[in-house]
Amino acid sequence: MKKFLFFLSFAFLSSCAGRYAVKRDFDYSTIRKVAIARFASSEGSESAGDAVRDFFSKCFIENGIDVIDSSVFDKLVSQGNPKSPQMYAQIGSLAGADAILDGSIYRYVPEKEERIYYTSSDGKIGYETSFYNAKVAITARLISTRTGEILWVNSDYYESFDIRNAMEGAVYTVFRPLKEILRKSY
Repeated sequence: MKKFLFFLSFAFLSSCAGRYAVKRDFDYSTIRKVAIARFASSEGSESAGDAVRDFFSKCFIENGIDVIDSSVFDKLVSQGNPKSPQMYAQIGSLAGADAILDGSIYRYVPEKEERIYYTSSDGKIGYETSFYNAKVAITARLISTRTGEILWVNSDYYESFDIRNAMEGAVYTVFRPLKEILRKSY
């Protein structure tokens, strides 16, 4: 029994471990302004990329980091057509950003109603239960506009009863480790 509890505890703790990577020798206190790129998303869910971008903007602003207007950044990206992280960084620098956050939505399942029917012992439907479930999985990376290096990468997913809460939850779980990194550097 003790071995089982140990294994269960280990499995739980390891599943809570972060999925992020961070460049440790970078001075994160230099990041005061961020440009947030359009998040790539699958066909049929293009607007999800803009919503995720807005949720990330909210996270940065709440944590004292200025966010460059997305229309300014998007215009520079469309004119520059970046082919490398270094070119991308130069465009971000032109926009006035210290770093760029970009990423993708690699899973997007809007809420759908699911019904579960229960039958009584005589085979008749006794009652039904319905619930809604939405899932969002995102990956994000932070790029220095000074060096063009990727400073931080994270990915995670979130499930909720509706798509808005699933998106907001996914952004929050991805952003949380970055928030701690930025907070330590103030």
